[in-house]
Amino acid sequence: MTGSNIKRLRRGAPSLTLPGTGTKITMPDRAGLAWYAGIGAMAAFELIEWPVALIIAGTHFIEHHAHSRDIQELAEGIESGA
Repeated sequence: MTGSNIKRLRRGAPSLTLPGTGTKITMPDRAGLAWYAGIGAMAAFELIEWPVALIIAGTHFIEHHAHSRDIQELAEGIESGA
């Protein structure tokens, strides 16, 4: 697998920098927004409770960003020939 085969993470995607920590968070793509909207809709129609929806959405958010960071570091390592 070469660096040219690795799709770059969404550069130029809208992002948010958290005050105090300086952590940069990129906004999800359309599929991600639809997923979060679905969780919100289930909570709104009382199919699941709000605390459960927040826990599901929060853990998905954390997992996605940790996974993306690991992939980005791997891609950078492969490109540099490390």
